[in-house]
Amino acid sequence: MGFDFIQLVNLPLWNRKLLNGYWIIIGLAVLFSIVSNVISYFTKQYDSIPIITLGVVWILGVAVLEAANYWLKRGHDYLIITGAFIIPDSLIYVFPEDSVLLTTLYLPILISVLYFQFRKVIFSAILSLISFFALYVLCLRETALYSTNDLIIMTCVLLCGAIVALSVMSRGSELLKHLQTSLASSQDLLVKNVIMDKLIKTDALTGLYNHMSFHEYLDKLIEQGEKYDLSFQLAVLDIDHFKKVNDTFGHRAGDAVLKKVAHSITSLVSPNDFTARYGGEEFAVIFTDIELNETLINLENIRTYIEEQHHEELKGSAVTISIGVQDYEKGCTKEALFTGADQALYEAKRTGRNRTVVHDPQKETTNSN
Repeated sequence: MGFDFIQLVNLPLWNRKLLNGYWIIIGLAVLFSIVSNVISYFTKQYDSIPIITLGVVWILGVAVLEAANYWLKRGHDYLIITGAFIIPDSLIYVFPEDSVLLTTLYLPILISVLYFQFRKVIFSAILSLISFFALYVLCLRETALYSTNDLIIMTCVLLCGAIVALSVMSRGSELLKHLQTSLASSQDLLVKNVIMDKLIKTDALTGLYNHMSFHEYLDKLIEQGEKYDLSFQLAVLDIDHFKKVNDTFGHRAGDAVLKKVAHSITSLVSPNDFTARYGGEEFAVIFTDIELNETLINLENIRTYIEEQHHEELKGSAVTISIGVQDYEKGCTKEALFTGADQALYEAKRTGRNRTVVHDPQKETTNSN
């Protein structure tokens, strides 16, 4: 079996192009006939070409193909290949003495190659042989130009043409398969690169961005903030008494809690916010496109949601988080941003945990519980 080119091309579009091509050939042939008849009229050296007879036959034939292509649901390709015999057969029948016209029997084979399917080339080759044999019986053998040897030779020529067409398609099939293999390899490589990129940038346990990705994003955000005067907030979230969780229930239970807390955080922030596992039981969230008061509302929703969750791994107990927030202002460095968020987190831990604290440069700390 050859390469199934039908999967790659729009065959109805190709059929339309071939039918248009038939109309162009008919137009050119009629134009040539008119020119030849004009020359014949003035020079008296050539016989007139029967324009009306051939033109009507060709037009009716292609019109039938147009109707079949429009109304029939299947078999359009084979009908159009069969229709390719209208022009060469009628020309050879009308002008049997012109041996050059026999070359037009290659037209259906050439057209079948455009479909890039072996069965269509074989179909056209068989029709070409049948067409030639019929023409030989009907008109060619009556002329002095053709003998039995010519019948054999022309049969061999048509068979050779079909073999060449099949060879071209076979080579094309190899190239297409090679192209497919190359594309598949490229796609596999792309998928592997995407996977590797994700593995590099995300935390394996929680699926959040990791420490490195977080710093890369924050560096770019601060750069944009300096350039365009953007506002955003950095929040550092830490699970309270997490060491006690690991010591009491084991690290597997601790990992399960980390996953659930991470999922809770991501489910309550917007797609514009950036969430990462900063390290251990500590998470970091960058809130963008909102003001500080909206960020505090979001953080309080996260804090209370986590507080109300009960974990089977902890025998139904819940965990709480402490949160420190630093509002970015133009001119603030990354170090200052983290220092402020860490100080606010420390203040939340120091004043009882399970609360959100905003860093105040004047040491005026706002608590919310």
